[in-house]
Amino acid sequence: MPDTPKFYRWLMRLYPARFREEYQPPMERQFQDEYRETDGRSGVAGLWLRTLCDVSGSAPREMAHELIQDLRYSARVYRGRWLSATLAVAALGLAIGMSTAVFSVMNALLLRGLPFSEPSQLVELWKASVGVPAGHEAFQEWARKSAYLQEAAAFSASEMNLTGTRGAWRVKVAETSANFFRLLGTKAVVGRTFARNEDAFGKSGVAVISYRLWQQWFGGAPDVLGASLELNGRVVTVIGVAPPRFDYPGNASVWTPTAFDFEQLPKLGAFLFETIGRLKPGVSLRQAQELFDAEVQQRDPQSLRADELNRARLVSLRDQLAGSVRAASWVLAGLILLVFLAACANVAQLLLSRTTERRQELAVRAALGASRGRLIQQLTTEAMTLTAAAAVLGLFVARWAVQAAAAVAPAQLAAQAYTILDWRVLGFAAALALLTGIVFGVLPAWLIGRLQPSERTMRIGAGRADHGTRRVRAALLALQAGLTLILVTGSITMGRAFLKLLDTDLGLHPRNVVTMSVSLQGTRYRGGAAQWQYYSEVLDRLRAVPGVTAAGAVSYLPLASNIYMANAFQLDSGQTVPRIVMNAATPGYFRAIGTALLAGLDFEAAERGRLEPAVIVNDAFARAAGMGTEIVGRSVKASWSKTPYRIVGVVATTKLGGPVDPGSPQIYWPVEEEPPETLTFVARVAGKAEAMLTPCGDAIRAVDPNVPVYDVKTINQRLADVLARPRFYTTAIAFLAALAISLAGVGSYGAAAYSVAQRQHEMGVRIALGASHGRIRRMAVREILAPMVCGMAAGIVGAGAMSRYLEHLVVGARAADLWTCGAAGVCLLVGGFVAVWRATGKVLGIEAGEALRAE
Repeated sequence: MPDTPKFYRWLMRLYPARFREEYQPPMERQFQDEYRETDGRSGVAGLWLRTLCDVSGSAPREMAHELIQDLRYSARVYRGRWLSATLAVAALGLAIGMSTAVFSVMNALLLRGLPFSEPSQLVELWKASVGVPAGHEAFQEWARKSAYLQEAAAFSASEMNLTGTRGAWRVKVAETSANFFRLLGTKAVVGRTFARNEDAFGKSGVAVISYRLWQQWFGGAPDVLGASLELNGRVVTVIGVAPPRFDYPGNASVWTPTAFDFEQLPKLGAFLFETIGRLKPGVSLRQAQELFDAEVQQRDPQSLRADELNRARLVSLRDQLAGSVRAASWVLAGLILLVFLAACANVAQLLLSRTTERRQELAVRAALGASRGRLIQQLTTEAMTLTAAAAVLGLFVARWAVQAAAAVAPAQLAAQAYTILDWRVLGFAAALALLTGIVFGVLPAWLIGRLQPSERTMRIGAGRADHGTRRVRAALLALQAGLTLILVTGSITMGRAFLKLLDTDLGLHPRNVVTMSVSLQGTRYRGGAAQWQYYSEVLDRLRAVPGVTAAGAVSYLPLASNIYMANAFQLDSGQTVPRIVMNAATPGYFRAIGTALLAGLDFEAAERGRLEPAVIVNDAFARAAGMGTEIVGRSVKASWSKTPYRIVGVVATTKLGGPVDPGSPQIYWPVEEEPPETLTFVARVAGKAEAMLTPCGDAIRAVDPNVPVYDVKTINQRLADVLARPRFYTTAIAFLAALAISLAGVGSYGAAAYSVAQRQHEMGVRIALGASHGRIRRMAVREILAPMVCGMAAGIVGAGAMSRYLEHLVVGARAADLWTCGAAGVCLLVGGFVAVWRATGKVLGIEAGEALRAE
């Protein structure tokens, strides 16, 4: 068997290098002798069995023994260079931690399994009316005839009032078709899900509740089946409990088969369907998208030409759930990769300098019999020790970063919660540290070349650095500078966009304002008179709270929602103003929220002498009508109504959606005339707003404990929620840029200091021949800054390519211009110059005689 020696030599590779050097030749000879003396297949099998047992028992023991020796030696090496080792661990730890955190988010959104059966076959028909014809029978008929869907289900998610003996809550309710759970392949852990045709009229009075609601509302009682829930005043019977961590769609707590029974559960506003489907076997997602587009083209071609937010499209369920976080995660991953490469370049410089400094030591060890493999093993162990410590630090960094990401961009499903306690995430961190350690261990050993026990090698000293090592160091400096320039440019671009968001005039004064929402859906307050009576009493209670200086209420509160009712209005001149947001407000609302009255009267004064219904418009409405404050006194009526309204005032435009909102035209009517079922109360307070949340909320609950009070926040908290993502991304990129600048400064300082140490003999010769200290210092500065300038030139190109993706993180982040790149380059050059100038300060103290004796 000619392959036997080769296989045995392969087994010898399981032993450490020192053991192989000493014992591999005699062990091979002994094995060959035993192999020749063995007869028959059973003898050969026995020999191999004994050999494998010996190797499996002795190889780990020898490896552990040698590893302990290498670890002890590594500890001594790093103890003598503790500052550089600490910097390297910190740099790699932050890079590994941030990389692991982003991978954790991407793992949750793109890799981890969803709590559905064959989730890769599930798709959502986004903004598509083709999947939701009118009624149960029509919907089922459409689904049966679909060319690309095996089955389809309809659903709509909204918030409703849950009332009972345990109080009044506001919960997310998903109204679905009866086959919703069957399509997803989800079974109840207690009871059952919906039966076929249970979504028909008169049969939809049942509900499935979430596991979380079962624990919180019913205390996990086993007799939950048959219990009653009151949703918006209508009673439904609990028939099942969903599995833990199942909350699709949109963190739902209750599911009811009322998708086609519009009156079963009263709700506010339009009833909006979404459709989920399972692809037919053999139909790919791309084929399904083509068939879907063709279907929409026939039924509703306008929906294919809408804006990106409202365009009809068919998307995989996983992509739909990932949403905008997916694109942002990819952008962040790319930026963190730049930091990771910069950190690697920095640590590579450190290890390269250290290895070159130890070249004489390594040459002595080679002269004493150490093989190249043994030296590589030692260097790899030292590098692995460094990266292992960095990985431990990185896990703490990743845990903190994941918590921050979950706070600003939470996953849409509980099953997609971000965590580092996942085998893929931990494996990623371990693999990253392992790969980095191996590269950092092998690369320096490769760069120093084969060490021979010659007189030349034994005499390699401070002034004998070879040109190959210098070129590698220059390449690392250029790489680090280019990557840092890209990150600094991105940070400046995002910071400028975020400051612009902060400087946006919202049309209100957010300080010292508290807000609380209530909903009268399904309560005993039916009809406008009863609802207005409740709202009036709440306002009286709020104004009586000590510290409240003004109070009011509005139906659409700024910074609270992105979905509004809008319609066209016609002025008495015959001019039509389209897409006007219709809002309801009480007297005192504008004073409470701090919106300026630009002209005319507020509702309080207008009510005294008006003969026709009064409304107030914002200045965006006035501008859309081609007027200014002179619009006061004009009449306006809705497109569906013949009743005219008198415009009695003009207020400043409030940005309902936050700083990125362009400021929609709005028209306000008095709540008293047509009270909405849901209203948000606003109170301006003296002192700290957060301290007034509880007293104001208690004042509203005291009017009627059966009316849920929810979404209790200050305006500043709402603004912080709106700005949470751009603030997080901007802070993250600024942190990455600062880290990259620090790494570049440390790298420049280290390279300059090492260059001075290595070229001290040469500098002594130059000084002896008449060169000034300043000239020698400028020479060292040029040596370091020249590759940095080359790297930054390439970084400008990368910055231009990268900046166009930053709008996924912060709205308004535009492509970087030359001025931005130039400012980033100047900052980087100044930092590098200062670091190099300080590192070369020891040149001033060099004496010619001392330098000439340096070896």
